Amino acid sequence: MIKIRNRNNRGQVQFFLENVFRLGFLMIALLAFFLLVNFYVVNKIDTTQLEAETVANRIIYSNIIMHNDINTGRVYVGIVDKQKVDDSRIFNQINYLNERHVAVKIKLLNNTPKNDFVKEAYINKAQFERLKVIIDANLGGSGKGGATMFIKKYPVTIKDYNTYSYGTLVLEIIVPNS
Repeated sequence: MIKIRNRNNRGQVQFFLENVFRLGFLMIALLAFFLLVNFYVVNKIDTTQLEAETVANRIIYSNIIMHNDINTGRVYVGIVDKQKVDDSRIFNQINYLNERHVAVKIKLLNNTPKNDFVKEAYINKAQFERLKVIIDANLGGSGKGGATMFIKKYPVTIKDYNTYSYGTLVLEIIVPNS
């Protein structure tokens, strides 16, 4: 003969009530965790300012336009060699052919009351001129196809053969928003 066990309903109800509170607390804790993670995770990282700083530092701290000693190879940061400010020379050093990369206008000015223009060179001249039109028309915005412009000014010494004069190096850096 088979014996049928009598179920203890009181024990089952107590077990269920204890676990409902545990499960409820676990669900609230998981919900709070996911809400905090979603709140603190950045969905879009804006690197336009970082790209501009990187290109500016690459120009300033290298021998692209700065004077360097031929014997030691030392680059004198802050002394711009006027003969090195040339489109073709800079193109050979920094080659950004892709349209998603930055475009830069390098201007060298004398420190006179008029801020006389000395020399000018470009990195990606065609792209700079195309994006400059968009920025000048206030269409730069934050969407695709737009651009952001950063202007960096550095006090420098201009070396023209064996003569030195004080000046300002202006970098107009345009970073596309794509």
